[in-house]
Amino acid sequence: MQSSINRDGHLPDPDELIAEGEPPFADAAVETAREKDDQDLSALQHELRLLRVRIGGLREDAETALKAKATSVDANAHVQLGDYPWLKLAAAICATFIGARLVRRLPLGVMLAGVAGHLSESRSR
Repeated sequence: MQSSINRDGHLPDPDELIAEGEPPFADAAVETAREKDDQDLSALQHELRLLRVRIGGLREDAETALKAKATSVDANAHVQLGDYPWLKLAAAICATFIGARLVRRLPLGVMLAGVAGHLSESRSR
């Protein structure tokens, strides 16, 4: 703590005390702590607003990417399968299902005999 009289014999200027870090009265330290807390709070609120803006931007980017991907997949399906790609795909799935049912109904012995006959013919050649 600084003495009340400086080297020249004069009373110190209150601004000099504040510049040295000593508050001119006891309540000033409490107010300084409050002000610092308020500044910290406002800085955190500002960072929170910035983070919310960044998250919003990321969400918009993700939505745009998903929409672009969906459009690309739809365009590729139209190129590969024509005007009604999902109808043609459903027809292919139904045909596969019916074909599998028919193959299941065949007796296993007949299928093995057919494969064995085919193998014996291919070996003899």
